[in-house]
Amino acid sequence: MIRLGYVKSRSGRGNDFDWVSLLTYYKQSVSSSDTVLEIGASEVELTRELSKYCRELIGVELFPERTPIAFDNVRYVTGDWQCLSQYVEPETIDLAVASHVLEHISDDLKAINELYVVLKPGGIAILTTPNRKRLTRVIIELFSRERQFPFWEHEREYTEGNLVELIEASLFQEYEILPRVFGLHGGPVFVYVKRVPCRFRQYANFWEVRLHKAR
Repeated sequence: MIRLGYVKSRSGRGNDFDWVSLLTYYKQSVSSSDTVLEIGASEVELTRELSKYCRELIGVELFPERTPIAFDNVRYVTGDWQCLSQYVEPETIDLAVASHVLEHISDDLKAINELYVVLKPGGIAILTTPNRKRLTRVIIELFSRERQFPFWEHEREYTEGNLVELIEASLFQEYEILPRVFGLHGGPVFVYVKRVPCRFRQYANFWEVRLHKAR
């Protein structure tokens, strides 16, 4: 099914399909007794949605000026994902979420391993990140030079192969990488399909990464 849309203004990322997909899997995986970790927890609207389904949510935000005030079952810590175990006790997190954060981290392998440390055995992490070779970027680069990184706030972006290399080098042994959205998804105009055709997998807009810590 092709989704068409024109959006004059957007509030947070609550309507973005990559977030909707992450939230759908999150709801299937989380328990009302769980402690959840959200990395990059500056958007209260999204954090509030996650917090409805767990016992406690810990939000980690790098920048003090972006760190919200605690509410209900949500508390925040200001800290760096690369040093996560300094702020969060090892093996205390049932489920972790990081939406569009990994591409901002200078030492992504260290960050992934820190996530492994704080997850309980059997814990799950759900990450989303943009595809370095998404269709729109490939088309743009046909007529201009290839984007060089760091770019804006992104330290890098990932192809599926890049993610496989990263995770295979990490402490995680079980994982899934799923393509999300094919087409134009961003800015005021949205023309895309949710289910990425197999032949176009490498051109998906986003990757959804599911990391599983062994019991």
